[in-house]
Amino acid sequence: MKLATGFWAPAFSAARCIVPMRGYFEWTGEKGDKTPHFLHGDGMLSAAGLTWSMELANGERSRCFVVITREARDASGEVHDRMPAFLTPDTWDAWLTPEKLTGERKVETLAILEHTSADVAATITEHVVDRKVNNSRTADATDPSLIEPAA
Repeated sequence: MKLATGFWAPAFSAARCIVPMRGYFEWTGEKGDKTPHFLHGDGMLSAAGLTWSMELANGERSRCFVVITREARDASGEVHDRMPAFLTPDTWDAWLTPEKLTGERKVETLAILEHTSADVAATITEHVVDRKVNNSRTADATDPSLIEPAA
C-alpha cells in the first residue's frame, strides 16, 4: 500500500478514522448496462479511512473522509479489482491511536491493515441487487430492498 508515502502520507500518519458500513456496491458489465452487486459480511464492516478538514467555497470548513482501498480478495475480487481495506474490532484502538506514525510504527500499522483486510475479505459475500440502486437521484437510501437479492 502506498499510504505511508506521497499524497496520503500526512493523513495516514496522523488522521485515521473508521468508516462503518453494512456493505458496499460494485458494478459489472458494459457502460449503460451495468449490473449492481452488493458485497457484505455477516454484520457491520469497519473500513479503514483517513480524514481531514477543508475549506469550502463559502468559507465554511467541512470534515471529509476517504475509504482506503486495496487489491480485492475472495468474493470482492470476482466483481471488482479493488475493495475497501477493513479492520477487525481488536485492531480499532491501534488504528485510531492519536499518536503520529513514524518509522517502525508506520510499518506495523500497514501490517495490521494488510492482515485484518485479508481476514475480513474471507467473510465477504455478494449478490446481485435490483438496478434501482444505479440511480442515486431516485433511489431512497433508507429503502431496505436496495440490498436484497434481485429476483
